[in-house]
Amino acid sequence: MTVRIGINGVGRIGRNLWRIVHMSAPDLQIAAVNDTADLTTVAHLLRYDSMRGRFPAPVEAAGDAIVVAGRAVPIWHEARPDRIPWAQHGVELVVESTGQFARGPAARGHLRGGAERVIISTATPDADVSLMMGINEHAYQPDRHRVVSNSCCTSYCLAAMAQSLHPEYGVVSGSATIAYSHGSRPGPLLDGVDPSQPGAYPNQPAAYPNLRMIRANATTIVPANVPGIRHALDLVMPELAGRITATALRVPVRASSAATLVLRLAQPAQPHQVNQTLATAAAGLLKNYLAVSREPLVSSDVIGSTASCVVDAGLTTSLGDLVRVVGWYDNEWGYANRLVDLIRFLSWPGHR
Repeated sequence: MTVRIGINGVGRIGRNLWRIVHMSAPDLQIAAVNDTADLTTVAHLLRYDSMRGRFPAPVEAAGDAIVVAGRAVPIWHEARPDRIPWAQHGVELVVESTGQFARGPAARGHLRGGAERVIISTATPDADVSLMMGINEHAYQPDRHRVVSNSCCTSYCLAAMAQSLHPEYGVVSGSATIAYSHGSRPGPLLDGVDPSQPGAYPNQPAAYPNLRMIRANATTIVPANVPGIRHALDLVMPELAGRITATALRVPVRASSAATLVLRLAQPAQPHQVNQTLATAAAGLLKNYLAVSREPLVSSDVIGSTASCVVDAGLTTSLGDLVRVVGWYDNEWGYANRLVDLIRFLSWPGHR
């Protein structure tokens, strides 16, 4: 049975999701989309992508639809989720990927338009539940959870490593440093505040409480505290709640990021033991979500990887009860693949 999907926000994640569905998910169908940008712009950005290349099928704008491989997908331009008539086109599940309606109550507006389920494509504190495939999907309760957070790409990478090591060695505490690609989130190319954003004028609330984030992302390494990562991990790994903190460094590369995770273990382990434990997890419960590479990687080597975490085994080190592991991830592509996995999971007949 084909699952009919709606996308609100045909941006980076929405377009990657559309591409994956077209290429490798015949059981899913993009039934309708919504975006406040004009039709011509949305179609053009789907057709041409500076990171992924051309869409692997003809894409055209026609009337009130985007025509992909000859099939018309209706598009609306509503500014609010509760005004989008998903039911008109039989949409069963909506992926909320605008970034503007990431809180649970706002995303719930899609339900009023006729959707049965909503997936928020980022971490949020007040969805009905936060799920990570391979980590805590068993927490899903179909009768209670209609608005589901798919957490975020960085949380996926960190959780895949921590969850694999905790049962074997016991994670006492940890600290992560993420080298996060500039291309994965909008930021200024030169120092300054975008006048279209809140905080640009004296009477508006500050858009950038962290002044580092208004510095040139394309030419500097920009430190940024990311307390949201800690809270996102707490939601999906309650057994490690409060034990892992994180800091991000935005770096001037177009795609892919790296997470360096330093853990204090209850049971010390040597690097080869840690790598073997991670490899076992990658071949078992976290298959397709976690990978282990023994090649000397750089960020561009994991562009297009569908895994949420590619452990660089050559960088694993230990010192007493401390262990350092490094995981690479393609922020957009790996995460969009997890969206596909979660859509399938939520749409399984036994979960309806």
